[in-house]
Amino acid sequence: MNQDQHSTLRTGDMPSLEAADRVLDRLNSAVYTTDTSGVITYFNAAAAALWGQAPVVGTSRWCGSVRIFTTTGDPLPHDQCPMAQCLKTGRGLQNAEIVVEKPDGVRCNVLVSPQPLHDENGALIGAVNTLADITELRLAEAARRGSATLAASIRDHSRDCIKILDPEGALQSINLDGCRSFEIDAPHSVVGRGYAEFWQGDDSARAGAAITRARVDGAARFTADYRRTSGDLTSWDVGISRLSDTQGEPTGFLVISRDMTHELRETRARSRQLLQQKTLNQIGALALRHGCFGEFLQTTTALVAKALSLPMVKVLAFADQADHLKLLAGVGWAEGLVGRAQVGIDLESQAGFTLIHDGPLIVDDLRLETRFSGPPLLHEHGVRSGMSVTIPGVGARPYGVLGAHDDRLRKFDDSEVQYLVSVANLIAGCHRHDQSTRRQSLLVREIAHRAGNMLQFVCSIFNQTVRTSGSLAEAKAKFETRLAQMSRANILVSADGWTKSNVRELIGATLEPFHAMLDLKGREVMLPAELCFDLGLVLHELATNSAKYGAFTGGEGRVTICWSVAAVNGAAPLFTLEWRDQQQAYCPPSVSSGFGTQLIQQLIETKWAGTVETLQSPGFTCRISFPMPQG
Repeated sequence: MNQDQHSTLRTGDMPSLEAADRVLDRLNSAVYTTDTSGVITYFNAAAAALWGQAPVVGTSRWCGSVRIFTTTGDPLPHDQCPMAQCLKTGRGLQNAEIVVEKPDGVRCNVLVSPQPLHDENGALIGAVNTLADITELRLAEAARRGSATLAASIRDHSRDCIKILDPEGALQSINLDGCRSFEIDAPHSVVGRGYAEFWQGDDSARAGAAITRARVDGAARFTADYRRTSGDLTSWDVGISRLSDTQGEPTGFLVISRDMTHELRETRARSRQLLQQKTLNQIGALALRHGCFGEFLQTTTALVAKALSLPMVKVLAFADQADHLKLLAGVGWAEGLVGRAQVGIDLESQAGFTLIHDGPLIVDDLRLETRFSGPPLLHEHGVRSGMSVTIPGVGARPYGVLGAHDDRLRKFDDSEVQYLVSVANLIAGCHRHDQSTRRQSLLVREIAHRAGNMLQFVCSIFNQTVRTSGSLAEAKAKFETRLAQMSRANILVSADGWTKSNVRELIGATLEPFHAMLDLKGREVMLPAELCFDLGLVLHELATNSAKYGAFTGGEGRVTICWSVAAVNGAAPLFTLEWRDQQQAYCPPSVSSGFGTQLIQQLIETKWAGTVETLQSPGFTCRISFPMPQG
């Protein structure tokens, strides 16, 4: 604006007004004046720059901008702008905010402060307005608001756990996902709690050390595990950043924790599967070697404990009398228990339940288990979680149970269960191989040893049969029958290499012709081969008497055979078998004088240190008992 334009603003050539104009021209702040009707009478260069144009002095009214808007974006007519309001009311305004638009369409946020001008008599002669461009300030505020909104959105919607700590490492705030991850019901309940207190065990010290490093270095990072109340183990990658003010003074810490459970679980699962496969190969190689089966079991339990990262593993095997399981091998059990401890096979024990359970048995928490109570062996060792599988046997009866246990709560996945099943099958295969090798060796020795004894025994039976028979034909028939029974008993006990045999299978083979007339009652009991051979002869003689005088004479009689094993007053277990012929008319000529009776007494009482009792009314009952052979 030139000097001529300024002269139109004056009512006279007053030096004071000229001096004032020169001062206003040099101001960086935008200033303009109007007369009482709102016609612009003066504006400085700063005002023209803010409007983006120079208004026409003496013609333009109210404001020099192209258009005016409210802060909410609504159009504001010039005659309603703050300058117009000031002139109409005669009252000034302070820092009223409007939005002005330049000719190029650019809009600016402006603070205006129109003030009325009066002469020395107090009459209104016009108004002066100062304008301050606050566009950058509003943009900065909007940016800060956007940043805060974004930060709040990230905090509230992030799946990471975000915490703000004070300079001492105490919690100030935590986002909702963090509360869920750490099972915090009310965020305010943990405000003020030390950050290290959120972690457990060694991870607590690791968290405290990370805070210390971040305080010095500005940032720190660590990984830690967190076990939830439910027992789930989660893994976290934690980054800690120091927060500082404009002077660089620490104001706290930003902690962002990311749940890496899934990723780490997959990595660990791959490593675990590789280790499991490696140990399976080792166990398989051991199973093929000819060595001590007991040492194989002990080495196998150690490998299983390593592969599954478990403190306790055991192998339980059936005792011969089948009334309990023996702890044959294991790791993690109290000293002296392996080889000595026993576990029941009833439904009260995990092992007993496993034997009747269809498939592997998994226990999430033994303290909450309702299917069985668990044996003292597990409770005394603080077992919380575990799994067990049946080890197949040589015959119908399983060999035993393979169990793996943890003293902490733990979830077992399918791969771990299948691994245990595979190990159980390898144990079963090794056991069969071991038994087969032993049987072959024993059978060769037994054949050589028993060949001479058998011939003498056959001769003795022949002589006794001839002496107690009325004719040669009768002697021939009796001898052939007894010889056939000896052959069946020999085949049964030598089929698997002259080793232990099952009592039920022995009875079935010996009394096969009378199967439909038998009632068998007794659990599975294993007896040594030689004892089974002799017991087969005893059963044959009892069956012969029943075929002549008792239940087997017709087709409708019944014979009940019961057997059991029981220990009395701490003595060795006693095996008892009772033959009950229910035929009321049972009446042999002489129970105590026949060859069969003598043979039974010689075998049971003399050879096996047992007893034989008979009772003839009603029917016929024979009860034999002898101590269970040890080993």
